[in-house]
Amino acid sequence: MPPPNSAVGRKIDVRLTPRSLAPRVLAALKVLGYALREETDSNPSESGIWLVDETRLGELPDAESAPDARILLISSPRQNPHQDVRILAQATRPARLSAVYSMIQSALEHTPRKTPRVRTQLSARCIRADRRSLGAVLSLSEGGCLLRTSEKLRKGTKVDLQFALPEYGLVSTKAQCRYVRKGDAGMEFSAPAPDVRHSIAHYVTMQLAETLGNDGIGGACSL
Repeated sequence: MPPPNSAVGRKIDVRLTPRSLAPRVLAALKVLGYALREETDSNPSESGIWLVDETRLGELPDAESAPDARILLISSPRQNPHQDVRILAQATRPARLSAVYSMIQSALEHTPRKTPRVRTQLSARCIRADRRSLGAVLSLSEGGCLLRTSEKLRKGTKVDLQFALPEYGLVSTKAQCRYVRKGDAGMEFSAPAPDVRHSIAHYVTMQLAETLGNDGIGGACSL
């Protein structure tokens, strides 16, 4: 099998429907470096990875002719489990970028990451007890962010974090410092509210997709 970070290792065959994924997910995946083949050609790409909606499973080669194919399945939450042993992972439709990205990372990368992130410059406020400090979110993912603030944070520090997300307004969530690097703090969001998580996920996906529209110039950052 090719090294996961090679061009060959990042090729993925796609067999989806318009309802399989959340908006702009395919465009975001392309910005993150994955070569998506959407042709009707039934021959698998060199990596042997298929991103497939359950309604199109019949278009894939059967297990006898393609035993090494690895299937990442998009399905209905009400669907009975599929028996194809080649299915590595599964997400329900419409699948968000983080769910698809996590499946692909697990299938292709030696050190898989959970969520993609984008570089940002968002005004932020960090609240600890009765202390408040201003700062900026330097990069953002559905699961956390890189924070630069006037107050030095230490690993394990828990805060209430607020930042202004364009088109969504002020976002508030609890967060914990997981590491400090060159004075900046890597923050993990602590059980953000569903609407907050959805807003962040949509923002990250849209930013990545817009990068593709700008000829690859912008804030893509697969971390």
